Formats: sequence, structure tokens, C-alpha cells
Amino acid sequence: MVVPRKHLQHYGVGPLKLGHCAYAVADPKAVADFYCRILGFKVSDWIEDFFVFLRCGVDHHTVNFVRGPLQQMHHIAFELKDFAHMQNACELFNQRKIEINWGPVRHGPGHNVAIYHRNADDQIVEFYIELDQMKDEDLGYFDPKPWHHDQPQRPKVWNRAHSGNLWGPLPMPDFRRENDYRAGEVQMAERAAAAAGAR
Repeated sequence: MVVPRKHLQHYGVGPLKLGHCAYAVADPKAVADFYCRILGFKVSDWIEDFFVFLRCGVDHHTVNFVRGPLQQMHHIAFELKDFAHMQNACELFNQRKIEINWGPVRHGPGHNVAIYHRNADDQIVEFYIELDQMKDEDLGYFDPKPWHHDQPQRPKVWNRAHSGNLWGPLPMPDFRRENDYRAGEVQMAERAAAAAGAR
């Protein structure tokens, strides 16, 4: 007698590591100066003067800072193994009814392929593959890849119009909620008022 086998179910994505965190800050240049002078980080790229990518190892960025009116986490990012791993993550999201609100997309700075979604706490989470690496600081450029437009690919200042997507769809409205910062300010004011009323 042949026993029917249950279809393979994925119970989790299983990322390789927490790759980077991104934060909205009032002054990205001041924050980058602190991280570089005091903590020893190095600048990998800028998008104009409002978004900086910093590294403290071989990966293109470990932290990044974008200018915003409310200081808060912008997103967290987890590294996956390869495109098959990313596809499995997409399949799992579909099974769990989790909307991908941006991607798959190849970014300019870092050249990573990424997908984004919101977690249960409504925070943006990125899964990525193929992030640029600078394995030899003395050479001063990232390991060559066929998708690099500059050869060699050195740290630079990117134009806003050409940095978000080298290919792939634009972000869905859920990724770039126009009221993200305003909503955060309202929530903080409501919490402060509730705390003051409880005293």
C-alpha cells in the first residue's frame, strides 16, 4: 500500500543573517560623520545628500541613514542565500497572504536584489541577495560584478533618479505611505497625552 505524502510546507524563510538596519534621521551627514570618526565606519555611497550607506566590514552597508522629519527605524534587512531562496520566500508570503510591497528590484547603491514587506508590527522588512562587497579596502572598489555600470565600482554619490531601481517595479503605495512620519508623530503625541492623563 502506498501512503500519500504530505506536500512540503515551508514554515519560515530562514535568512542567513541580519544584514543592515536603516534609520530616518534629521541630519544624515552629521550621523555619518559620527559613525565614521568615532566608530570607524566607512562611507560606501550617498544618494545625493539625503541618504548615506555605511560599512564596518566587507558588506556594502551595515547601516544607512535617510533624511526624515521623524527619527525612527526605516527598515531592517535580512540576507538570503540566492534567488531560489528569495523565490521560496515569495512563495511563503503568498501562502501566508503577506503582501510584497516592493520588488523584486535591483537597487543602485549596493546593487542588491531585494523584496520588501511589512511585518506584524507594521515595520518595513527587506530580504536581499547579491549585495556588493569590498573585500580589499586598499583597492578601494567593490568586487566586480557583471551588473555594475562603473568598472571598477567605487563609492560615489548617486543621482536620486537612477538609484532606487536599476530594474524592477516601483514601490507599492504601502511601502511609501505618505503619512508614515506624520502618523508616527500623531501616535507619539497621543501616547504622551495618554501618559499625562494617567498621572
